Amino acid sequence: MIEKRKLPRKIADDVLEVSDQHTNSVLGQVVNISAEGLMLISNEPYATGSIYELDLKFPRLIKGHSKVSFGAEVVWSTPASQPGSHWSGFRIIDISEDGMLTIDDLILDWHIME
Repeated sequence: MIEKRKLPRKIADDVLEVSDQHTNSVLGQVVNISAEGLMLISNEPYATGSIYELDLKFPRLIKGHSKVSFGAEVVWSTPASQPGSHWSGFRIIDISEDGMLTIDDLILDWHIME
């Protein structure tokens, strides 16, 4: 498989929940992330091509923010090995420059995926 990512994803060192801005329902927890995209573990599969407006909630203030909001597209989803769990990849398609910098600050010291 050819790697298409421009930025390396970092493994989540914190518990980060992602929720739908419109319903406030939690979609899942971040497994890895970059300013370009993220992978979630969730109880639900998400349809490829679906677009969501999301909030990434922080466990502490980052640059004075408790969350960052962005639009994302589901690029893949597959069942996880644990029954009832699913992996889903999201590509960030709409985020402010401040939002990207806030994510960068959050993950600065996290481990790069190998």
